[in-house]
Amino acid sequence: MTVRVAVCDDHRVFAEALAAVLRTHEYQVEDVLQDPRHALKLLTEEPVDLCVMDLGFPDADGIDFTRKIREAVPHVRVLILTARTGPEVLRQAMEAGASGVVSKDRSIDEVVRAIGRVAAGEMYCDDNLLRDALGLQADPDRAHAQFLAGYLTRRERQVLDLLVQGNSTDAMATDLRISRTTVRTHIQSVLNKFGVHSRLEAVAYAITNGIVEPPG
Repeated sequence: MTVRVAVCDDHRVFAEALAAVLRTHEYQVEDVLQDPRHALKLLTEEPVDLCVMDLGFPDADGIDFTRKIREAVPHVRVLILTARTGPEVLRQAMEAGASGVVSKDRSIDEVVRAIGRVAAGEMYCDDNLLRDALGLQADPDRAHAQFLAGYLTRRERQVLDLLVQGNSTDAMATDLRISRTTVRTHIQSVLNKFGVHSRLEAVAYAITNGIVEPPG
């Protein structure tokens, strides 16, 4: 299925170049905009799947508009482009509901790969940003896993904890006082956020990367 994309960046040459490359990869670029206010209007009026949002604008903030986009059109995934580094950038992006963050120091081809990951339903964070935010000695794989874990909702975290303990769907439904269908929905969301395909993989991923403690 064709992915419909909007690109919002006040650097017109970069934005147009990115849009041109995306079209060669068979993305449907709905519009290229230089103002996040116009992007918000477009996204509420046109069917768009993903918005590539710059972080800095002369008189607007990409984080703030990411939050507004997620509130107005929750189905639209947002990938933030940033020239800034540091833990605050990642924390603010996560809190705003962004599906990913990629450095503008990367080549356009690498940015396109990040867009592909987000379009596929994954959460993405540039490894260089993680290393800058967490220190050069940080294990990039483990750091990335911790970044993904930050996207888990309170209920998804509860479901993950119960998965690690070996609980069945029925047992989780009883323990959390929700339906079996709702349990399955939360489990699938955990799998999607971790980029894994089974409950066993999710448990192994969470334990290996220190997201949860192994069962005693």
